Amino acid sequence: MINFTKSKLNRFSYAGWKRYFAQNDAHRLVISFQNYTLTEKEKKLIFPSICQFQQGERSDGKHLKKAADIFAEKIHNEDYKHCIRLFIKEENVHSGYLKSYMDHYHVDVKKNVLLDMIFRQLRKLAGIRCEVIVLVTAEIIALSYYDALMNATNDQTLKSICRQMLCDEIPHVMFQSYTLSHFKNRFYIKLIRILLMEITSAVTWVSCRKMFVSAGWTFKKFMHNNLNYLDQSLELSHIHNRTAAQRQSI
Repeated sequence: MINFTKSKLNRFSYAGWKRYFAQNDAHRLVISFQNYTLTEKEKKLIFPSICQFQQGERSDGKHLKKAADIFAEKIHNEDYKHCIRLFIKEENVHSGYLKSYMDHYHVDVKKNVLLDMIFRQLRKLAGIRCEVIVLVTAEIIALSYYDALMNATNDQTLKSICRQMLCDEIPHVMFQSYTLSHFKNRFYIKLIRILLMEITSAVTWVSCRKMFVSAGWTFKKFMHNNLNYLDQSLELSHIHNRTAAQRQSI
């Protein structure tokens, strides 16, 4: 488990995040397939969940961009518009990593993934706050997922993809937590985030249980990890909100 509350990235304003995402965009992982071939057992073990997450990472971000533009106008910060577009681009790069791996093993893209469809509908219920809460929930779960997937096989190619995913998803959680700090702290929002995390974790575990178990994970560990990361996200939002008290909440 990673503690990201002390990261220097948490000092970023949206101008800093824009530079960060732009630098990431200029330096992408080059996937190199090693002299390792998955067994049929390993394929059956990992590809059902990889197909799900590949779809989850892919999005045109139409609704998110619209909500982000409205939010940027409210806080008078054009940098946020650029941040969101670079963030969406990075998520699609992640989807591309997984698709390249799937293509190598001739695995078809899976459409109409139930969990992904639920997430997308939840994000459209309200404005940017709802979008970001759902996004950060998915990203936190992704941290646990890629951590487990990295140890599910001995394939160094898959491990390199997972390491890159973790390297990118951790800043995503920090970025989204910073955005949530622009809103008033409400206790009921914290309860909603906890409930959403617990429900989503349970659904994800059911659909990906075999992979997690093969990597040595239990449901207790999975839930503990996700709630711990959620606590860190909540802490960051609270810290940003407190230290920027002069900024008017909306």
